[in-house]
Amino acid sequence: MKFKALPTALSVSMLATMIASTSVQAAPEPAPVFVKRISDTLVDRLVKERASYQKNPAVLNTIVKENVEPHVDFEGFARGVMGQYYRQATPAQRSTFTQTFHQSLIRTYAKGLAAYNNESYTIRPFTPGRDPSKAVVSMDFKTSNGTIPVTYQLIQSGDSWKVRNVSLNGIDIGLTFRNQFSSTVQSNKGNLDSAIKNFTPSADAAGNR
Repeated sequence: MKFKALPTALSVSMLATMIASTSVQAAPEPAPVFVKRISDTLVDRLVKERASYQKNPAVLNTIVKENVEPHVDFEGFARGVMGQYYRQATPAQRSTFTQTFHQSLIRTYAKGLAAYNNESYTIRPFTPGRDPSKAVVSMDFKTSNGTIPVTYQLIQSGDSWKVRNVSLNGIDIGLTFRNQFSSTVQSNKGNLDSAIKNFTPSADAAGNR
């Protein structure tokens, strides 16, 4: 019995060590570091492939899908955009809305990147919030027409961060889309299926402010 107890105790000890090690590895990088890392990667690719996407705009969709899409919490973002109608929606309607919103957001982001002209950016000083699983990181893009402030609302997802919402040039994109969806529901007389089908979010106002 004593000989059997030793391997068992050793196994428990190894398991505890593995769990502790996993916990340490699961800690996400600081939010500003995360934003800078993905921004640097995106900007670097935009600079290298500028000639390609100027000839073929579809290239921008690929860049967004590969460099932006993995870092966005589309489900959470879409839930916020649905607002009060999320609870009324069926699981199927929520899924359909998320897919529609996902595609629209990618197109919107790609459209915005089309105007990129090798601008520089700086990240503002970061102040952690009370909830360590959430963070707000702000940055300023310097363009030939001035400075455009961009704020990312992040939520911890596993060992990394995900973008839950974005404010562009002082306009809350999530709130703007939520108001647009609410108007779409009303114009479709409360029919969620029709509203979801006809919903086309637009952030043009943010870019033209």
